[in-house]
Amino acid sequence: MLEKELMIKGDSSDYELLKKWCETAPVYNSKDRFYSCEIGVREGLGSKIIMDVFKERLKGLPYMHFGIDPYGDRVYQHCDNQPNLTWKGFPKGVAPTYPDEMYEQMVKDFENYPMFNIIKMTDTEFMNENSHLEYFNFVHFDGPHMTKDVITEAVWFANRSVKGTRFVFDDYPKYDMELINKVLEKYGFSVLEPGRNKICLERTQ
Repeated sequence: MLEKELMIKGDSSDYELLKKWCETAPVYNSKDRFYSCEIGVREGLGSKIIMDVFKERLKGLPYMHFGIDPYGDRVYQHCDNQPNLTWKGFPKGVAPTYPDEMYEQMVKDFENYPMFNIIKMTDTEFMNENSHLEYFNFVHFDGPHMTKDVITEAVWFANRSVKGTRFVFDDYPKYDMELINKVLEKYGFSVLEPGRNKICLERTQ
């Protein structure tokens, strides 16, 4: 299994699809550099897959990966239907939190990844403080799974995308992905491929 090979645990599935979508993504859709991003890093499996693929494909093009996660055992509503869901080891409706110890271990695990810009803040804090960033080439949305939060993130990054930018949404059956697809159509995105748990969209216009 991919998770065991990388020695870092993931909390989702379709990681083989994430890897494939990185391997086939347009990499020269920018002239001077390539930016990837993951919202919701946790222990870092998604970010590791993304970075491992692109650092090999870019061949000298300046590359930076942003990993955004506040940690600190933040309590918030994870998804629209949370009261009816159960996470392993937790009472019904109670979602897990991610402690600072997880962040500290993740930083150690990735000390040999100089392209990894680890940002310990919420998605909202990141977007508020980084309006100057011009564009991203690949984004993995794996943070809050409330429809309204995912739409907010998707629009912010869509306004900072270029032709060929790919968006991957994790756990998309848990929110209104049909609505998000319709919103992103206005920015030139269309569905490239759906998986069981992840879906990939690409900006084609």
